[in-house]
Amino acid sequence: MRLLFEVTGIVHAPLEDVRARMFADAGESGSHRLVDRDQGVIAYWGDWWYRGEDSLHPHPEGALVRHRVYNIAKQGNWAPYLANKLFLGYRAKLEASMRDRVRLLEGQS
Repeated sequence: MRLLFEVTGIVHAPLEDVRARMFADAGESGSHRLVDRDQGVIAYWGDWWYRGEDSLHPHPEGALVRHRVYNIAKQGNWAPYLANKLFLGYRAKLEASMRDRVRLLEGQS
């Protein structure tokens, strides 16, 4: 498993409030998803290369939300780079998504 990207955001709200919002519609663990409310982790993966993990951590200003993207391909682990156009612009999309997510977790629209 190789870490490709990591983005974080600080949610200015109490940790337990953020946890409740983050897990409100997370569902349960399944064949392509791990939901661990106690550890504050939601992970989801496909059948080829992608694994995304969201985790929640204490922070002096509220809560730290971390999103990580891993390459979990067992063979041809170079191919996701080609299939995703070398991930050009991908980090910017992740960062924008994290900003939106922080607003939602803070209870803003």
